[in-house]
Amino acid sequence: MVIQISVVIPVYNSEKTLAELILRLTHTLQKLCTIQYEIILVDDHSQDDSYRELQRLKKHHPQIKLIQLERNFSQQNALMCGLHYAEGTFIITMDDDLQHPPEEIEKLLKKLEEGYDVVFGIPIKKNHPKYRNVGTKLIRWLFNKICAKPSGVQVSSFRIMRRNIVKQLILNTTSFVYLAPIIFKVTSNVADIPVIHDQRKCGESNYNPYTLIKLFIKVILYYSSFSKYLPFPKKPQFVIKNIQW
Repeated sequence: MVIQISVVIPVYNSEKTLAELILRLTHTLQKLCTIQYEIILVDDHSQDDSYRELQRLKKHHPQIKLIQLERNFSQQNALMCGLHYAEGTFIITMDDDLQHPPEEIEKLLKKLEEGYDVVFGIPIKKNHPKYRNVGTKLIRWLFNKICAKPSGVQVSSFRIMRRNIVKQLILNTTSFVYLAPIIFKVTSNVADIPVIHDQRKCGESNYNPYTLIKLFIKVILYYSSFSKYLPFPKKPQFVIKNIQW
């Protein structure tokens, strides 16, 4: 049977939000999909009981596919792993902390149906710490300078992509993964749309000023014109420990 929508979610230390996330996500997808959907959850070596909670949820939701990574590879690498296994005509990526409301997926899908390859969901009002908002502005500036990002388009990790685009994204083999600049190398037919951005319900962000600075430097090294002069180590993007289909 043809899978219409795949939702890929990297999971890290989010056991307290997973049940509500899956409940709201399945309710939304059941309204949108006339054929079939799948939810691919990639546990990035969580230190809490996230994977056990995912296994429990899978017993009640057969559309869930579970991947557990051998160690912590980073959110973006976990996303890339999930994209390798996504079978949907349309592929959605979103976070595990409920700041991306599943109910907003319909907006992304409708915008994509206007003919775009990729649509980003941009928060109407961001509910991040100030340093995180500064980091976002720096990354946005960087994309404008070194990536072929179309003018006026903003990016986020809440997005929907066509399958033919994802098939090209997964050809990337760099050990450090950041999807947005890879997307812009593949297509310029992208758009954004305002979406609600909810407060984090529990836990803390895995990003802090140090990790944002490190991210900023790595994006320059791996995705700017400097990259062709640097001998990057040949490391795997991810290593899978367990898969449950």
